[in-house]
Amino acid sequence: MAEKGVDGLVAYQQAVMFAGRVIKLTQVSALRRHPWMCDQLCRAALSVPSNIAEGYERRSGKDTARFYRIALGSCSEARTQLKVSVVAEMVEAADVVELLEDGARVLRLLTGVLRFLESRRAAEPFQEKGPTRP
Repeated sequence: MAEKGVDGLVAYQQAVMFAGRVIKLTQVSALRRHPWMCDQLCRAALSVPSNIAEGYERRSGKDTARFYRIALGSCSEARTQLKVSVVAEMVEAADVVELLEDGARVLRLLTGVLRFLESRRAAEPFQEKGPTRP
């Protein structure tokens, strides 16, 4: 049986996995010695599936797209923080390679969902907001 609601959205499923893996990295790697970075990274990663879920439940094309864009920004933020943590030698590059790929996958999926929403909205017939006044 197919999953219903936001749980059936592949972008959401991948975002949940991404966030979970980021959180796990902050607990088991040398990164845990830098609690301020861990906090920032976990917040950004957790924001991705949270905003997808909130946007999904809004059920309004414009509102939904806005939350999906916030999720895109949070995913980019988390990927940047992972890259910075490597440059700052807080974590080994090998420890974040797969996470960066996971984040890139989430970005691609969300971009596709946003394109779909925008194309659907563009295809809707023009609706007047009421009678126009002369």
